[in-house]
Amino acid sequence: MIDDLGDNSIIARQLLSLPGKMTAAILPHTPHAKLISKFATKNGHEIIMHLPMEAFTRPDLLGPGALFSSMDKLTMNQTFDIDVASIPHIIGFNNHMGSLLTEDREKMRWILEQAKSRSFFFLDSKTSQASIAENLALEMGVPSIGRDIFLDHNVKLGSIEKQFAKLKRIARKNGQVVVICHPYPETLQFLEQNLASLEGEFELVGLSELLN
Repeated sequence: MIDDLGDNSIIARQLLSLPGKMTAAILPHTPHAKLISKFATKNGHEIIMHLPMEAFTRPDLLGPGALFSSMDKLTMNQTFDIDVASIPHIIGFNNHMGSLLTEDREKMRWILEQAKSRSFFFLDSKTSQASIAENLALEMGVPSIGRDIFLDHNVKLGSIEKQFAKLKRIARKNGQVVVICHPYPETLQFLEQNLASLEGEFELVGLSELLN
C-alpha cells in the first residue's frame, strides 16, 4: 500500500504504474486527490482514504480534514463526511499519524461507526503499539487488518533492503504481509529495481483481498 498520496501526482502515477495490484491511500483535500484516484482506478488499484488523526506529536503534519480528540461526535462525523467526499472511489480508510486517537476507544468507536455505515474496511497503520483500533473494528463488525511492515521508514538503501527481506520472511511464514510505503524518490527507485523479484513466489494484491 502507498500512503500519503495527493500532493504530488507525478511520483504517484509512477508508483501506481509499477507491476502488480496495490492500494492507494490518499489524503483528503489534497490538490491531486481526484486525479490520482482516477489514475489508480484505471490501473486496477484500490483506493482508500488516508485519514489524518491526532497524534501525540507534530499536529503541524496532519494536514486538512484532521480528526482531533477535542472534537464532539457531531463535529467528528461532519469532518469525516467532508473528508470522504473529497476522494472518489474509496472503499476503506487507514490512519495518517493517529497515535493518540487510535488509543482512544470512545473516539475510535465514533470513527468506526461512520466507516461501518459506508461498508468501509479499516487498516490500522499501527503508529502506536498501544493501538486498540484494529481489535475494536473487528468487535464492531468492521473488516480490519493491521500493518506489518513500513518499507521505507528509513529511506537509506540498506534499511529498505532489510525491510524488503523481512516482508518476504513474514509472507512465507504467515501466508500474507501488509506493507506500507510512501511516495519517496528512494522508494520508487528501489521498487523499480526490485519489485519484479517477487514474481513467481509472491503476488501483490489489494488490501480487500487479504480481508477476504
